[in-house]
Amino acid sequence: MSNNNQDNAASSGGGSPAAQAFKEQLAKQEASAGSAGVTSDERISASVTAPGTFQPPPGNRDARAAERKKVNGRARLILGSALVCNARMVDVSSTGACVTVEDLIPGKKVYNLEFDIFHTGRRYLFAVQGVPVYSVLVSGRGYKVGFQFGPRSPEAAKALGDLMEDPN
Repeated sequence: MSNNNQDNAASSGGGSPAAQAFKEQLAKQEASAGSAGVTSDERISASVTAPGTFQPPPGNRDARAAERKKVNGRARLILGSALVCNARMVDVSSTGACVTVEDLIPGKKVYNLEFDIFHTGRRYLFAVQGVPVYSVLVSGRGYKVGFQFGPRSPEAAKALGDLMEDPN
């Protein structure tokens, strides 16, 4: 680190620019809370609830951007022109899907995903491209892999839209 960078870090309280911006934001919140006569200890105690009484914010049950729907069905994971494996569906949304596979699959690659979902008496068939964004070992069941969808064909978008609009 050069002397100029050390001097800048020392004069500004140290840390990355993001950390410094966060510290400034906290200082502003402290100042506004102090002017309202609320101490930081009172804010902390007000935010802590008794065990078992946590209530999520209204309308924000899940941090995901799109609603997920639990479904039963099969998926085929194809990399290039070769079938990598067959998978079982866990859930799906308009932006991605979660499947279970027996063996870990290579990540950070674009897969062709073919879905065959049977939900509330209707069959939904569609194909999309997707990238695995997470995988978690599931005891006794292999791996749970989350895919983020890429661009969707009009047919896939319609099938996903119909599935997500289903009230069940």
